Amino acid sequence: MKGVGLLGGALLMVGVALAGQDARLTAVRHLNLRYALPRYPTASAWQQRAHRLRLQVQIACGLFPPLPKPPLNPRRIVCDEDDEVVVERVVLETFPRFYLTGNLYRPKKGTPPYPAVLHPHGHVPQAEGRLYERERVRAMAMAKLGFVVFAYDMLGYGDQFQVVHRASETPHEHLWAISKGGVQAWNSVRALDFLLSLPEVDKKRIGCCGSSGGGTQTFLLAAVDDRLAVAVPTKMVSAHMQGGCICENPPLLRVDTCNPEIVALFAPKPLLLISDDGDWTKETPHYEFPFVQSIYRLLGAPDRCANAHFSEGHEFAQASREAYYAWAIRWLKNDGKPLSEPVKEPPIQLSDARRFRVWGDDLPKPHDAITWDALVAWLKEQANAAVERMRPNDKKALRQFQRLMGPALQMTLAIFMPTDQQLRVQQGERKERNGVTFQQLWLGRNGIGDCVPAVKLERNGAAAKEAVLLVSDKGAAMEAWNGNGAAAKLAMELADRFEVLAIDAFRTGTAAGERKTDVQFFTTYNRTDDAERVQDIVTAATYLRQRFKRVHLIGMGTAGLWVLLAAAVTDGDGKVVVDAAQFDATDDDAFVRRLFVPCLRRIGDVRTALALIPPRPLLVHNAHAHFPREWADAAYRAAQATGRLQWHDSPLPTEKIAAWLLAR
Repeated sequence: MKGVGLLGGALLMVGVALAGQDARLTAVRHLNLRYALPRYPTASAWQQRAHRLRLQVQIACGLFPPLPKPPLNPRRIVCDEDDEVVVERVVLETFPRFYLTGNLYRPKKGTPPYPAVLHPHGHVPQAEGRLYERERVRAMAMAKLGFVVFAYDMLGYGDQFQVVHRASETPHEHLWAISKGGVQAWNSVRALDFLLSLPEVDKKRIGCCGSSGGGTQTFLLAAVDDRLAVAVPTKMVSAHMQGGCICENPPLLRVDTCNPEIVALFAPKPLLLISDDGDWTKETPHYEFPFVQSIYRLLGAPDRCANAHFSEGHEFAQASREAYYAWAIRWLKNDGKPLSEPVKEPPIQLSDARRFRVWGDDLPKPHDAITWDALVAWLKEQANAAVERMRPNDKKALRQFQRLMGPALQMTLAIFMPTDQQLRVQQGERKERNGVTFQQLWLGRNGIGDCVPAVKLERNGAAAKEAVLLVSDKGAAMEAWNGNGAAAKLAMELADRFEVLAIDAFRTGTAAGERKTDVQFFTTYNRTDDAERVQDIVTAATYLRQRFKRVHLIGMGTAGLWVLLAAAVTDGDGKVVVDAAQFDATDDDAFVRRLFVPCLRRIGDVRTALALIPPRPLLVHNAHAHFPREWADAAYRAAQATGRLQWHDSPLPTEKIAAWLLAR
């Protein structure tokens, strides 16, 4: 994307919106966009990317920070048996009173421990779920071939009765990283726990294979759980269709990425991509697969990645099933050695599917099973408790917290840390007032198309040694240029000592404009407005740090919250001024209205941010009674820097803010 030019040479900052200049207003990512696939020059470059991307997937699926795993309390009843295979009805309690239903297929021949596979299904007829004919065929076939198989239901499919699968999700749920896709990923992890608990299963030889939506479940499990040994996502992985169901689109999951890159996280373990001419995987042999294979080559394992392509349509038919069988046998039974002959599907005689149904007189549906809403409430309580347990109270705990949660907050905000070379700076009009030079700037990053209006203030004849970045929810650049408003007053009070850069963060001040958001699953693929505003602060701070070792941050109004988050994910020892704007940090409604970033509450919200800033000097004012001072107090005590924290419940006038900044 080309750099954005100025309209008519220079734009006067007199309230004129820059709508149309900032590409983020109109460039919207979505599930059916064709994505260019990145190139990684070295294994090290990929491994750095993979570390960040895996964390992103874990956060998006609600798996980070990890929650305690309650007992599975498995209930198993044999329901079918022949000379080769025993089949059981199985119920697992993946959360308290929340049930995963499935069938366990156990081979009767051979010598344990057996290799094992998980079989998630896709969007088959909802009442059938795992009992859809092709799903039963492949499960029985794999058991006859010597594998323990656990086939399990998606949410709201088959015998899983507690969730309406395609029911809409709410921003309040997304704040806590709660989604259908996330719960399904958790169920897959717990299904893997179940297989690992079986004494007849070889714990180092477990794979997963699913088709279509089951393919999504397969590669998400492969991305988040390193216990899996083999993955076969089938007729799903594409760079131009990411999955059309709500269960495939947790918020944050595909911000700055797409399915082929997520799939590549499994490298260098054995991965087979099954694709087809008749669906969205038709280009896999010459587009998606070469990208994934390039990652395997970088890691020295090109033979562990393969593509099997068919012309069966979007159906897990016999030929593609046989490709799966062969891959699983090679890597889970034959130590990776190529097979001497093709694997044929064994003859299958299916019993009446009703015999495989989990619930019955001998295993009735639990009367105390919880609803989706009750599960959401329980997950919020558990996530909040997990965050509170992490509150650092000594120096060692603080270091550990910052090392763990700093990257997590950065990934949740989807912050892009630009290098000096990636910054793009354009100058506009220049003027003087009261001995201060005002210079219009537009800041951005090459290849992004962002355009952040800014005004730089320099006292004539003075050479500042430090800089201040000033942000206001009303548009600090607009106010500074026009000479009115609280931001303009504070900027002038500071200009004697500092170079001041006032910016209009995304969709504020002269950057105001309508944003295109009318796509499905917007937050799965795009940053929210508040996340973009934090990014603008990071971008502007990077610009200032090109010339100043010490950069101070000030947020006025709701922008204080954006500055708090930006300070938490950037390095430096400059002072930070946070107008807490009477924000109630215990109220989900407040987050949705004033600081909406999906998954933010799941990773600790402003509590985490307050604990990441020490030992930098921090001034918080205009603080609500429920703004978490106890977190700031604990973190600054742990950092042995209590003198660097100031806290005021009332808003401070600009004179006092300036005095605090000017104090040595």
